[in-house]
Amino acid sequence: MTPPVTPKMSTERHSDADWMHRAIALAWQAGPEVRPNPRVGCVLVRDGVCVGEGFHAQVGGPHAEVVALRAAGDAARGATAYVTLEPCNHHGRTPPCVDGLLAAGVTRVVCACRDPHPQARGGLDRLAAAGVEVLAGVCEAEAAALLEVFLVNTFDDRAHVRLKLAASLDGRTAARDGSSRWITGPQARELVHRQRAEADAVVVGSGTALADDPGLDVRLPAGDALAGRRPLRVVFDRRLRLPPTAALADASRGPCRVYTAASQLGGAAAIALQARGVEIVGLDATGDQAFALAALRDLHRRGQHAVYVEGGAALAATLVDAGCADALEVFLAPKLLGPGRGLFEGLAVTSIDQAALLTIDAVDRVGDDLHVRARVRRGGSDVHRDH
Repeated sequence: MTPPVTPKMSTERHSDADWMHRAIALAWQAGPEVRPNPRVGCVLVRDGVCVGEGFHAQVGGPHAEVVALRAAGDAARGATAYVTLEPCNHHGRTPPCVDGLLAAGVTRVVCACRDPHPQARGGLDRLAAAGVEVLAGVCEAEAAALLEVFLVNTFDDRAHVRLKLAASLDGRTAARDGSSRWITGPQARELVHRQRAEADAVVVGSGTALADDPGLDVRLPAGDALAGRRPLRVVFDRRLRLPPTAALADASRGPCRVYTAASQLGGAAAIALQARGVEIVGLDATGDQAFALAALRDLHRRGQHAVYVEGGAALAATLVDAGCADALEVFLAPKLLGPGRGLFEGLAVTSIDQAALLTIDAVDRVGDDLHVRARVRRGGSDVHRDH
């Protein structure tokens, strides 16, 4: 734990939240290029006026504080810095942001969240020791969502999982005959493509790959900022059932990786897929949950820090049971399908007190459909607050 800082009393608390909300909005502008670093925004304010602002745009690039300081120039002297995350206090790809703030003459630093990383934290303590007025915890709950992927990567050593589910209003992902296209409308499907583009990898289980033959490529209008993104397409396929004729094996749609049991390596199925350009990774893991966790850890270690999982029901249940489902994107169509396939298959819940608990972040209309955004709680806490 970082020792608590005893800040000097501030008379500006009434405006701190407004400026921090601006810093949070800036941080959300960061795209996938920022990973594995967290999204961070910074606003510099002097005499009630913003004199510089910025956000961390890509890994290896200048941090948010540096961008804001460069924009402010000499106007940073005597300013207050509003930062969504405690300024870093270590040499990584870039120098410590604390050094820059001190050199620029910033006299007050307000941050939303303490840095959870043991190597980077301690910035507020150093600033306070140098005579800078510091304040922590302003808009902490709102800013914590910026750290969700970073926290899972850092403390769970695996890729962050965003689980997408689409169903009728009575919770069916397919009709009794197995038909499922299309449950949701065109606007919801376009949003799914945008969410795919934001991920480092798009994942399905072998059941969905065989039943639906999805391509999992990104299809967005020309000129869209995310239109050129080609996230890795991934199949969790312990028995290596994916045929070489599958759309996922079509290299023109983007790279594809299949996770399978180590015993499948070198077999005819693996050789046939590799001939199509599919990467095959064998895992020594017993049981569905252990296999999924091993695959997510391998994805993270290979640079896929945030993954978008599109099914199916068995994989969704496995990820929830394994504690590896972090965020949910649920699309509900105004349809009733009656008997059919549910959202989760085999979820390990037999009584109400065993229910997986969620925090609902938003419920929106997308065309005719409802879009529910939620996070899975762990131990009574939200996933990004549990570390």
